Amino acid sequence: MNELQGKTAVITGAGSGIGAGIAQATAAAGMRVVVADIDTERAQSVADELSAGGAEAIAVQVDVSDLASVTALREQAYEAFNEVHLLCNNAGVWVGAMMADADIKDWQYQINVNLYGVIHGVKTFLPDMLARGEGHIVNTASLGGLISGPPEGLYCTTKFAIVGLSESLLMEVADKGVGVSVLCPGLVNTDLITQSEKVRPAAVDPGVRHDQPAPDVAAGLSPAVVGERVVDSVKDNNFYIITHDDYREVIEMRHAGILAAVDDHARRYGSTSGRTF
Repeated sequence: MNELQGKTAVITGAGSGIGAGIAQATAAAGMRVVVADIDTERAQSVADELSAGGAEAIAVQVDVSDLASVTALREQAYEAFNEVHLLCNNAGVWVGAMMADADIKDWQYQINVNLYGVIHGVKTFLPDMLARGEGHIVNTASLGGLISGPPEGLYCTTKFAIVGLSESLLMEVADKGVGVSVLCPGLVNTDLITQSEKVRPAAVDPGVRHDQPAPDVAAGLSPAVVGERVVDSVKDNNFYIITHDDYREVIEMRHAGILAAVDDHARRYGSTSGRTF
């Protein structure tokens, strides 16, 4: 979608951080914005700020881990603006824990929000985009969806899944007028760590905090800059949105290791041609 003026964006996790940055950038591009967040007050604050700047914006409370809540988000977006052209599945949480020590509820919390939040967004909004033959979906993963390491094993599990989901989705819809991007930011200056604890439901909280260092988010990139890069990538129909080049060598090393394993297998066992896809 190279023309965004007058179109509608729905952004989850838009009450703060990267989501708020995307909301600001889409509003600046002339889009009508649905600011969706589990924290109603934060969502309303961002929507009010956008409206004060001349944009059309509404705030909607949503729990992306709940399909019914995401369905209600779609209904409110359509009631306000009739169509949705851009969906940013951005809501996410972080729990720092070594996998040997993590409680199953730590896993459930991150999977429910980080992964099912994207799944619910795609299931709810994609059919309308396909029917119209126009739209774009941005799924927020992380550089942690391309490289991994402790104590972010749980987080990386969900973010790797989002990258795979997004790549598969792109292959499904590329010829149907719907664009797909996967946002893989490095360190961004957000309150992800503290907000993840604040909004964690009791049902997925074991009441144990793990003594693991959190990322130094205060040293990160401005969310506003990330938002601008997302809008640029949507206009250019870019798939990967990479905000940092800090880990280029690590990414290169990972992929080199995969290719080396392929070559080693061919040397040891001979080339195979039985492709499954």
